[in-house]
Amino acid sequence: MRFVAIQEPTGSWAVFDTANEEPAEFAGRVLIGLTPHEAWRLTAAANDEAGCRDIDAQGSFRGQ
Repeated sequence: MRFVAIQEPTGSWAVFDTANEEPAEFAGRVLIGLTPHEAWRLTAAANDEAGCRDIDAQGSFRGQ
């Protein structure tokens, strides 16, 4: 999985790009300071776009 949702020390969430080891960007926005729902949705969309979906049958990311 290329993109992962991570919880930041502040309690907000970010989408992290494991290919370049930086926060992901979408439409000119750095994906930090997100709610858990936003992070999950944007991570799923980014992985779908990258062709590397890794979600289990319950809709949860494996390993989280």
